Amino acid sequence: MLAKSDGLSLEEHIQDLLDVSKAFQIAFPVLKELFGDDAFWNYLKISILFHDIGKSTKGFQNLMTTGKKYRFRHEVLSAVVAQNYTDNELIINAVLAHHKNFEKLKELLNEYDNNKKYNQDRWIDKEFEALDFVWIENFLSKHNIELKEFKLNDLNKIIKKWTSKRAKKKISELEKFQNIFLSATLSICDHNASAGIKNIPIIEQENFSFLYNTKDEPYYHQKASWETKGNTLLIAPTGQGKTESSLGWLQTQLNIRQGRAFYILPFTASINAMTKRVSSQDKGFGDESLVGLLHGKAKFFIDEYYERKDGQSLKELIDINKKIIKPFKIVTPFQILKWAFGVKGFEKGFTELAGAYLIFDEIHIYDRELFRRILFFIEWLMNKLEVKVFIMTATMPTFMQEYIKITLKIEKEIRPNQELIYTIQRHKIKLLDSTIDEQKSFIQSKIDDGKTVLVVCNTVAKAQEIYESIECLDKTLLHSGFNGRDRTEKEKSVQSKNKPQLLVGTQAIEVSLDIDYDLIVTEPAPLDALLQRFGRVYREQKRVLKQSDEANCFVTSVIEDVHKIIYDKTLLENTLEELNCIQDIVINENIVQSLLDKIYEPFKLNEDNLREQFRGYLDNLYPFNVYEENEEEFFSQFDGIEVLPIELRDEFMKFIENKRYLEAEKLFVSISKKKYMANKDKITFFEYDGYKRVFPMIALKYHSDIGLTNDEVENIEDRNGYL
Repeated sequence: MLAKSDGLSLEEHIQDLLDVSKAFQIAFPVLKELFGDDAFWNYLKISILFHDIGKSTKGFQNLMTTGKKYRFRHEVLSAVVAQNYTDNELIINAVLAHHKNFEKLKELLNEYDNNKKYNQDRWIDKEFEALDFVWIENFLSKHNIELKEFKLNDLNKIIKKWTSKRAKKKISELEKFQNIFLSATLSICDHNASAGIKNIPIIEQENFSFLYNTKDEPYYHQKASWETKGNTLLIAPTGQGKTESSLGWLQTQLNIRQGRAFYILPFTASINAMTKRVSSQDKGFGDESLVGLLHGKAKFFIDEYYERKDGQSLKELIDINKKIIKPFKIVTPFQILKWAFGVKGFEKGFTELAGAYLIFDEIHIYDRELFRRILFFIEWLMNKLEVKVFIMTATMPTFMQEYIKITLKIEKEIRPNQELIYTIQRHKIKLLDSTIDEQKSFIQSKIDDGKTVLVVCNTVAKAQEIYESIECLDKTLLHSGFNGRDRTEKEKSVQSKNKPQLLVGTQAIEVSLDIDYDLIVTEPAPLDALLQRFGRVYREQKRVLKQSDEANCFVTSVIEDVHKIIYDKTLLENTLEELNCIQDIVINENIVQSLLDKIYEPFKLNEDNLREQFRGYLDNLYPFNVYEENEEEFFSQFDGIEVLPIELRDEFMKFIENKRYLEAEKLFVSISKKKYMANKDKITFFEYDGYKRVFPMIALKYHSDIGLTNDEVENIEDRNGYL
């Protein structure tokens, strides 16, 4: 009896799922507790045994051996057979829904019933009769399962319960989560087994040995983090080992109970860099198979960084990073937040988050609404799924700290001891009464003196202009206007031991990039953003600035109109006013908090009743359903549109012709919707035969060293008939 066209037998496939389920029990011990029934793992076993039993029907077996089309869903027949063993709806639902949602199944059942071919007898009668009952009885008896009878039961009542608005109101919260966990776990086991993956790795205690294999004594706040059980808020300066603090905290939690871990960062560059770091031997687990990453451009980084096993395709490697296999994932907040909107697969998302450990770095740097949504979702996850959190920051206003502690019921707040704080003397600020354009000669002089210089601009266009104007043999520009191929190379350069002498960038370099420069010249920004930028200067622990030393953090103080679009003008003015009071002195970290609190005006956490609205989303999510309107609202938050620079079209076509699709996709650049609309007259669309996509192409110049520009490509009508 075959399960797959490659010759895998049905018994072998089911055994593979049983093997995966054993690993699942070790990796997700909290599921049984959240399920509210000690029989959870037995329910999963029974669901596995029945989930593909409908494949024993004659039509499906003909499909496997001859390729002859088979129109009917095998899981429907599997659920009918399961009904002859148990009336447990949890098991029936899991079997029935392990491929399609119930709305789709309802449509298919109606379609089958209305098929003229079966106007005399129902289709399901014929398909049920075509099952190999002898094989089914023999197979199940090996697992000590005996069917009561071979009777055909109606599934419409079960499906209607989960698709009717009126019926759903009667479903308890416990029953809802029980169905989520069992059906999702069955699907995950099925997908993993089908991909040849029978193990679900966990992070062992020995994987944390890097924390102790160092000559340096850990800081007080690191030790305190490592000894803490439960939710924690760490407030410590940049460059003081917050990452190690969080990983030591994770070790303690995993020693108590296994669960998946998520490290949440805002920017692609910092996510890619952290993935390398946590996978490494000296600063991480020493095993790349334990670490996965998820963000919009993740596949490009995966292609460059991860080694493929023999015969493994890139698609399989990317899929592994998405799957539940990786016990430590580095992600953007959107990769978690999407499940709150009922995005397809949310049942698996909730299951992976069950008992999970979330580590947030600078949770407050997002816009106000996103910060609140993240906080409310964490609150919900803690209450419903026993999630624990470690939140760390160097630049958070006190009122936000209080919101976090109250909302998430965090009792443990950790700060460095004062002795350490007074020894951190790394930054001396000087305001420059000018625009950054007027500081090009100053930047050039520092390069000529042999200094390593970091320049941060608020727009891509300005960063490009500054980069081109400075003469330096070893310089790199990093911003969002590069295609995937060039950005990956630039991130490698920035993170290498031989970092570029000049690094020009935008906000993308603010958080979690472990780089150390001699000085920074930056355009004005809110204080927390500036502090993050300053954290890339004199980052090495042994670097100390003397009062007699020259300033190393230069901030231009002219607020241009473009800055007001990006940041709140009052916030910029408040920041510059406070910086003016402390310029030309070596800043001690103990004044940072008071500066932040002077600059930021508190806002109400639950204004506009966002918490209630958000909980409304969550409480009205039911398994086996699709939430298209919610999904549309979620995806509307993203601003990027992928376009192909017209000058790269020939290269793109060559990649496509040679079936090097990933390399072709790496040529696309993400631009904002605003920029897209502003350049609509420069955008055309083209198709490639055999490739089922229409590609937007933009007639703006692109260079691998500076990215997409605002300069129009001239005479494009004559360029190989592009338009």
